[in-house]
Amino acid sequence: MASQELALKLQRRLQWEEAEEGRPQPAPRAFAALELESESPAWAPTACADAELSAQLTRRLDINQGTARPRRCKVFNPYTEFPEFSRRLIKDLESKFKLYDAGRDGFIDLMELKLMMEKLGAPQTHLGLKNMIKEVDEDFDGQLSFREVQALSCASKFEAELKAEQDERKQEEEKRRLRQAAFRELKAAFST
Repeated sequence: MASQELALKLQRRLQWEEAEEGRPQPAPRAFAALELESESPAWAPTACADAELSAQLTRRLDINQGTARPRRCKVFNPYTEFPEFSRRLIKDLESKFKLYDAGRDGFIDLMELKLMMEKLGAPQTHLGLKNMIKEVDEDFDGQLSFREVQALSCASKFEAELKAEQDERKQEEEKRRLRQAAFRELKAAFST
């Protein structure tokens, strides 16, 4: 919807500029098929803007149709993306990540993960390591970035919270059973 509106605005703008310069007006056609002519210096600044606008429109159409890959943000700020972690915990995670990132490329690949697991005393099979990477790999590149490691830590923290809540419920249930048993004993003692 928005891309169609932008295409119509672009067509109207081109027709208006051509009418202003005294050129013949083109028949209405798709914005991607328009050919830009840079004959005079007055036309050159708008040609650049028109090319930029048509590039944005074609990108938007490609995204809407699902043919273009979305651009990933290059900047990653762990403090804002994972507010549930303290700064100290994030620094510790980052130092551990850098310790095991032997290639210093910002990723932990299969071999680095294998070495890390061996150093930690829990060696894994090749398939086990691949499955571990596949579970957390968000961008499907076969490597773990620092963000993915943090997401894994976040998930394990969430699982630990759930387990703690379940343990707490079990303890409360056990206390309730003990109170009921004590009440039954007192009731039996007074009723005899």
